[in-house]
Amino acid sequence: GSMSPLANCSFLVSIDVSNNNFSGSIPDELSSFTSLESLLLQNNSFGGIIPVTLISLATSLTTLDLSSNQLSGQIPQAAPFTNFPASSYSDNAGLCGTPLPTCQGY
Repeated sequence: GSMSPLANCSFLVSIDVSNNNFSGSIPDELSSFTSLESLLLQNNSFGGIIPVTLISLATSLTTLDLSSNQLSGQIPQAAPFTNFPASSYSDNAGLCGTPLPTCQGY
């Protein structure tokens, strides 16, 4: 399913769609939720890369769980992404970069 109806909720502080069947890419639009403190997307089928636009959440985001998806590519090497433990990214076979092992061939 799509998360686009959330696009009008710029004051959200928490998004928890864990344990659903969401697929596709993590929406770039999440970067406009500059009050977002908690982003829980674990146990879905999100794929592709983590949008680098989400570094706009660096000042607000304190909880992140992207584990058990189908994400790939390099984790954006900036806050807030480098602030979270490897467990926030576990079980995504294609992800690499801090806090996970270094990407090969980048």
